[in-house]
Amino acid sequence: MSPEALEKFLRDLPRNGTLVKDRGYRQVWRFEFEGRGYYLKFYPRRGMGLKRLFRGSPARREFVRLQALQRAEVSAPRAVAQLVGFRLRGEGGDAVILEAIEPAVPLDQYFTDFNMRGEEIPGRYHLVQEVLHLLHGLGAARLGHDDLHLGNMLLRNGTVYLLDGYAIRFGGLKLKHMLKLAHSVRGLATRSERQRGWNELGPGGRMPMNNPVSGRQWRKFIERTRRENDYFGVLKFGAWRGHFFKQYKYSRRWAPASELRVQAEDWERAWPELWQQIETDKLTVIKRGASGDVMAGAVMIGGRRVEIIAKRSFKRHWYRYVNEIGRGSRAWRAWHKAWALTARDIPTAWPLLVMQKRALGYITDSVIVFERVAGSTLASADLDAMTADDRDMLMRRTGGILRKIDQLGLGHFDAKASNWIVREDEKTGPTPVLVDVDGIRFRRWAALGITRLLRSMRDHSQYTVEDSLALCQGYTPFSKTEIRQEA
Repeated sequence: MSPEALEKFLRDLPRNGTLVKDRGYRQVWRFEFEGRGYYLKFYPRRGMGLKRLFRGSPARREFVRLQALQRAEVSAPRAVAQLVGFRLRGEGGDAVILEAIEPAVPLDQYFTDFNMRGEEIPGRYHLVQEVLHLLHGLGAARLGHDDLHLGNMLLRNGTVYLLDGYAIRFGGLKLKHMLKLAHSVRGLATRSERQRGWNELGPGGRMPMNNPVSGRQWRKFIERTRRENDYFGVLKFGAWRGHFFKQYKYSRRWAPASELRVQAEDWERAWPELWQQIETDKLTVIKRGASGDVMAGAVMIGGRRVEIIAKRSFKRHWYRYVNEIGRGSRAWRAWHKAWALTARDIPTAWPLLVMQKRALGYITDSVIVFERVAGSTLASADLDAMTADDRDMLMRRTGGILRKIDQLGLGHFDAKASNWIVREDEKTGPTPVLVDVDGIRFRRWAALGITRLLRSMRDHSQYTVEDSLALCQGYTPFSKTEIRQEA
């Protein structure tokens, strides 16, 4: 690589390269030079004077830490050069150039793609060993990583590479690093894989019941649902104010709407028409009561026609106008609860939009829109038409979801059979999906949900003792005590 030719090339980086990521404090550019791919990380100096005074140049820190990874023979991008006083688009700063690891795929994306296709991950044991080998290398070199998650690991030709050298820390792997990794593999790694990692890299023994990193990450995600960003947007229409879903980083197989890419213009067109249909009672009524209406319809968003469920809440008592001040309407609370479940990877109807109407500061009307889950409710499902394996799997999965809700510090006060939809999947079998989150509470109440479901299933004409046993075994799969059932 000729330094003179590279300098000339980088003077016009906006034309010669592609901006991959811009976080304000850091820009990532990709470019090709002399037939090879590279990444340039640019750190502007604006507003960073005091921080730079104490911590030095962030580009310099990343360069030094990447060199430490190379000396430790940890698979990572190779640092090519550090640029001091680099100017990009007329702005001064520092930069570091890395060799691109291509072709490659982020490890979390690789796992998620197979899950979306309902396929087994080839060479799964080898990939787990690769991650453990990489982390063993970090620990042996007394290096840690403050942003240790699968999104910061690249997979190329069976080898896992560690990204983001800026997060490397001297002093070895800490418990907080392992907890960050444990959070990122939730829903992707099996229980035995997590236990193996805990035994090899952590203190071993029984894994912690609660991960403090998960709580912080979930709260951070929920905060995004309330403001404008890459994943959620703010919608205003007359006296109506609300929020809508734009996109999700990794789609979920149980929610086709998770693959949507929605713009504000979509709802600016769709909401007036949908509200008119609600007001004129032109949607299909599923449930009507004093506390609200549940209606079915369809909207055009993200370039697709999406079947939806719209829930409009009513106030049965005058004091509801007062006690909703500060806590939001019932629709807003449902929006919060639905995304709290989604962030925890609990299958639930995908929330698309929430709208509230105010007058003199009081909420006078509210609507929440979900994707409609295809299938019948568990209360009306034809259990006898299922194969024995599918039937047993459905019950165990339902019990497993309720166990997960309890383990994560939540409680489901209304987990009756009519609040579940059985979604048919030709590859993964029947999947239970929650469709009414009003009964979710942010406090632990062990076994309340499974007790409510067992009681409601007695009204199902095809419900058997074996179904009850499968539900309980799904809820307590590791219990060694005898479970006594009543039909």
